[in-house]
Amino acid sequence: MRDPFGRVVRRCAIVTSGAPHAAYGAIHFDETFTYDDGEVDIWRWALTCGADGRYVAAEAAAGSGIVGERAGDDYVLSFRRPLGRAKGLTAPTFNTRLTLLAPDLALKAVKISLFGAPIGAMTAIHRRIAA
Repeated sequence: MRDPFGRVVRRCAIVTSGAPHAAYGAIHFDETFTYDDGEVDIWRWALTCGADGRYVAAEAAAGSGIVGERAGDDYVLSFRRPLGRAKGLTAPTFNTRLTLLAPDLALKAVKISLFGAPIGAMTAIHRRIAA
């Protein structure tokens, strides 16, 4: 994670695990962020196919109605999610872009802003590990 000036302020490992949920036509997955200072944050997602090639997502803290879509070869979505004491209108916005680099490798770039002003960024690599 980087501050608005590009300086690294935190590092973390992200483990994502999930499975399709046929009864609901959704994929449920958890993203577990384990930071170098010992903090663990779990983001719990549900994702379904929507209309016009879009996807509709919900995350436990961010809420429902998050719309993601393809932008060329990328998948993009934007949502507000509480962070610390910042909730509701003061919650930061996460603009996320996932780029598939190989069948088992994706680059995630996240720009975090508050009222349009950048407050941070995150870059992550997601690699599928064969079960």
